[in-house]
Amino acid sequence: MNPELLLQENDENVEIGKTQVVERVALILAALSKSGLNGSRLKDLALNTGIARPSVHRILNELADVNFVEKTADRKYTLGSMLFTLGLSAPSPIQNMTAVREVAQDLATLCGDVVYVALRQFNGVHYLVRAEGAYPIRTHLVAVGDTKPFTSSYSGIALLSQMTQAEQQVMINRLELDAPKEWVAAHRNQLRRMLWERIAEVQELGYCAGPNMVMPGITGIAAPVPSNTQTPYMTISISAVEQRLSTERIASIAPRLLEAAQSISQFIV
Repeated sequence: MNPELLLQENDENVEIGKTQVVERVALILAALSKSGLNGSRLKDLALNTGIARPSVHRILNELADVNFVEKTADRKYTLGSMLFTLGLSAPSPIQNMTAVREVAQDLATLCGDVVYVALRQFNGVHYLVRAEGAYPIRTHLVAVGDTKPFTSSYSGIALLSQMTQAEQQVMINRLELDAPKEWVAAHRNQLRRMLWERIAEVQELGYCAGPNMVMPGITGIAAPVPSNTQTPYMTISISAVEQRLSTERIASIAPRLLEAAQSISQFIV
């Protein structure tokens, strides 16, 4: 075999190996971010990431050596303090948070319901803003600072539409929801089919909507926020009890939601 071709092949294999390591580190850090201060056990991290337990253990030890991960007294793992320092050094993609909150509140006042602004974070959705309208019956499924899996919120579904089909397939197969387990088990196939339909809806209309997607009795509508520099990584959404967002009302509110998404895009990179 040509020595130059052999060297090229070896270089390509090294690059593939490096890429896999980076992906695994990202998956483990994302899983740890979801567990918060409570931490996560080694076996749970292996289960949630799909990475072999010995590999997870080795990566955790290496991350602990540089303070990206910390091990608790009860043999759990949490994100390390060094990541907080790195986060402070990173530039925020949001250039005017006050203006973003004002856009969300204006929409909440207009529709009367709860409005969220969320940001993609690793393999989930992190909620930055919650604005409330005047309607007395409100949904309280998500709080500012929460991070949810893509399939467990309308914001997550909107962001799923911006990902590759392979990434979408992985998330939909995993189907992580905060809804009652019995309800999820009874509707699993239907929910997966509806997720594909909502993804197609975003790609066609710019938003997704409908009842009983993430929780029985809850409906929502969400749209990606356009970015001038990269694939959309933020969303704006409306959450309400099922009776509040009929098909007709969704059709009337959707243009306002899309306008709000365009407005927010002026304040992000």
